[in-house]
Amino acid sequence: MKTVLSLFTSLVVISLLLISCDSPPTPPTTPEEKEPLAFSAPQPEFTVTVTEAELASPRKELKGELNGVDITIDYGSPSTKGRAIWGSLVPYGEVWRTGANEATRITFDESILVGDDILAAGTYSLFTIPAEKEWQVIFNKVVDQWGAYEYDAAQDALRVPVKPVGVDSSSATLEFRLAPGKIVMQWDKLVLPIFLTEA
Repeated sequence: MKTVLSLFTSLVVISLLLISCDSPPTPPTTPEEKEPLAFSAPQPEFTVTVTEAELASPRKELKGELNGVDITIDYGSPSTKGRAIWGSLVPYGEVWRTGANEATRITFDESILVGDDILAAGTYSLFTIPAEKEWQVIFNKVVDQWGAYEYDAAQDALRVPVKPVGVDSSSATLEFRLAPGKIVMQWDKLVLPIFLTEA
């Protein structure tokens, strides 16, 4: 009887081991899980200050340093408010101000590589063209624009393709942050990493 029980126990253990080996790994769902090495690296220091709190989409200013370059991002921070965002409130295939109200402005105090292209030091309007699989990130030389109503592609300093990342955790407001080697925009269940390196 003991031999039968022992054999039965062994078979159960072996079956459980085989099941665990055959089970596919749980897919990553957060930026931290998808890029563990990036998040284990030292995080760049930055601050975000609300500069116009009275607006429905408060104006915020990020200041920080990435790869030895001082970066400032001035942006309107809209809220989801229960709305569908991507492909709806923010249409696919159209130039977007990448925020709310005035177009987002970004300043670099030194030249920097965005993807594989050099962007000269200066202040730019940051536009994007959202799409399901690949966005266009646009640095436009005309600053202080309201929305994208007067956007002029002839004034683009640089365009780079960027792949968005879908995540399970939702951000109720549009936010920018700095992470190792990149600027990150996050809103709703989408993260847009813009990779930067020293020029």
